[in-house]
Amino acid sequence: MNSQDMLAQFEQGFRSVFSLTDEEWQAFVDKGALKHIAKGECLFEAGDVADKVRFVCAGTLCNFYLTPDGTRRNKSFLQRADVSACLSSFSKGLPARFSCEVLTDAVCFEISAKALKALSEGTLGWKNAFLQMVTALALKKEAREADLLLHSPTELYVQFVDTQPELAESLPNYHIASYLGITEVSLSRIRAKLGVQNHYQRN
Repeated sequence: MNSQDMLAQFEQGFRSVFSLTDEEWQAFVDKGALKHIAKGECLFEAGDVADKVRFVCAGTLCNFYLTPDGTRRNKSFLQRADVSACLSSFSKGLPARFSCEVLTDAVCFEISAKALKALSEGTLGWKNAFLQMVTALALKKEAREADLLLHSPTELYVQFVDTQPELAESLPNYHIASYLGITEVSLSRIRAKLGVQNHYQRN
């Protein structure tokens, strides 16, 4: 798919969710650009002020934390229609505490946080869209915290497979285990217990 078709697809999906006038949409497009990002790149790392907001058009991204001992904890996976951003950087200019890695070749629509903030303060359509986006991120974070506190690792795995079957099949085991907060060995045991016939994918 070429860039023009990708942008048209992005517009169709975005404007089916957020109510924007043609002028409000064009102002957004004029201030940003489609970016093709290679697998393995980091969009930002912990300690950076993440001054860009990226709307995922294709591919898979991963937000993750690194503990002081170097252990990776996957926070969330981002796919088409998701937003890659750090709210503490966006709202307060603070360094991000997590990183964002591109797990597959990806395409994102990228705009500066400053430009998006100006749009949200200058037009009603973008003010409402921004509020919807922030609310969605907050609800997603709340649901993730509740899942980790209230569900067992087995329940978390079943939920992950049910809600994100393509990722459950395509991601390496260490990414899934890290997201669930368990080791690869524990993940293998859970699969065996459930009778899941899944090849042991490592990379």
